[in-house]
Amino acid sequence: MLSSAKIGRTSWRYYQATVAVGACEYYLGAGEQPGVWVGRGLAELGLEPDSEVSEQQLEAVFARGLHPVTGQALGRAWRADAVTGFDLTFSAPKSVSVLWALGGATAQTHVAQAHRAAVLAALAYLDSHAALSRRGTDGVEQVRTGGFAAALFDHRTSRAGDPQLHTHALVPNKLLCADGVWRTVDGHELFHHKKAAGVLYQAALRAELHTRLGVVFGPSSAHGQAEILGVPTEVMTAWSKRTAQ
Repeated sequence: MLSSAKIGRTSWRYYQATVAVGACEYYLGAGEQPGVWVGRGLAELGLEPDSEVSEQQLEAVFARGLHPVTGQALGRAWRADAVTGFDLTFSAPKSVSVLWALGGATAQTHVAQAHRAAVLAALAYLDSHAALSRRGTDGVEQVRTGGFAAALFDHRTSRAGDPQLHTHALVPNKLLCADGVWRTVDGHELFHHKKAAGVLYQAALRAELHTRLGVVFGPSSAHGQAEILGVPTEVMTAWSKRTAQ
C-alpha cells in the first residue's frame, strides 16, 4: 500500500521534533535505523546516494527551502502556508510483516531487502512519470526536471506497536527544472500516479519474496495487495490494531 501526506511549514515543528537524528520519536525512533538519501535529484542537492540523512539536511530543505550543503535558496522562499514536501509511505501487507517478525534471521533479512527493492522500484516509477513542475501564469506549461530526491526511513512497527514493515519516503517540494530554475512539484501528477506506484510496489514485493523465499500469495485486492498463503488470519487480525481502531 502507498499512502501520501503533505508536509507544510505550519506542521514542520512536528517534523523537526520527530526527525532529529539520535533524538527523534518517530522517524528515527528507538531501535530504528538512520534514514538514507536516494533518487535521481540528489546530485543537485550535493548529496550522495545511500548517505545518511541528518537533521540539519532535513531542516534546511523542508523548513527553509535551502540547499543542504551550500545554504543557498532553492528558488523562491516558502510562503507561510507552503507545502514543503510529501511523505510517501510504502507499507507491506500484514502477512509479510508477520513473516518478517516470526520467520527467523534469514527470512527477516530477505523480507527487508525485498521491501527496499520494491520501494525503490515504485520511487523510480514516480521519478520517471511524476517528477515534473510547472511554469508560467497559473502553471500553464509543464516542464521536466532533474528528478526527485527522497529521504527514506524504514520502520518496523505500527504506532500501535504491531509488527508493520513500512518506509516513509520524504520528498522535498523542490525540483531543479530543465531551464535551471528551482520550482515546486506538480502535485497533480504525483497524485495521479500514486495508485499505480502503490500497485507496482506490491507486485515488485511479491516477485522479490517469491524469488528469495518461494512464498506464494493469494489473489490481489482492487489496490493490488495480496497476502501470503498459509499465514493464519488470526495472527494478522491480532496484529492489526491500527486497522481495528
